[in-house]
Amino acid sequence: MARNGATIGRCCLVLINIKKILITLIAGLLILSTAYTQEPPQAPAKLKVDKRMLKNFVKSLIIPGWGQVENGNKVRGILYVTAEIAGIYGYKTNYDAGAEKESEFKLFGDAHWDYTTWSFSDNGETACGNLRTHTMDVYTDSDGIVRPIKDHHFYENISKSPEFVCGWDDWDPNGELADEDLSPNKLNYVDMRTRSNELYRNAQLAGTLIMVNHLISAFDAALGTDITSFESTSFAGKFYINPLNVSRGITMEVTF
Repeated sequence: MARNGATIGRCCLVLINIKKILITLIAGLLILSTAYTQEPPQAPAKLKVDKRMLKNFVKSLIIPGWGQVENGNKVRGILYVTAEIAGIYGYKTNYDAGAEKESEFKLFGDAHWDYTTWSFSDNGETACGNLRTHTMDVYTDSDGIVRPIKDHHFYENISKSPEFVCGWDDWDPNGELADEDLSPNKLNYVDMRTRSNELYRNAQLAGTLIMVNHLISAFDAALGTDITSFESTSFAGKFYINPLNVSRGITMEVTF
């Protein structure tokens, strides 16, 4: 009984202390709230944006360097234009070279890989046996001859998949490259196709850099605009901060 009484006494002391703390916090909040409500209301902060910022942003977004020239910064404008020309030249050069190399490896593959040599039987087997990890889409021409559909998958399969190596005209199952599922012609074909893909990737990279140059030039032109003449603008913005509103404590309005 004595132990239970001591436990109850300690619980009562804890509850009393918690009660005192809560009363103190509530009183403090009431005082702060009263003081805050007595402060005179202040006008919300206003932010006005010069319309020339938007114009220069759009100009440099279309033609990098245009907005910089409008700002009077011709040197930066020339740099952005130079980067644009270099990017376009890099894209066109690599893309054209990649397309030329693509035509080259396709012609080489058509000349040295034969579907009839590869699919010599009608029982599902090929010259390479029953190994099948990829399909070869075919069609029947007007003469009743089954031919492969030479799309992207065709040219990729004859370069990568081991079950198509037997279609190359110089394939030697006892040759030095047989263990690697290669032949001299297939090796040359793979090198040409790899080079074509590299050139296309370089062109894609150049295209990405062109877009980045547009964006950087646009933001640089907007930030470099002289916006000291606020009264001449037709753009206006308002920024509100209300610490007592949890859901909408910060609000921004833009008026055109």
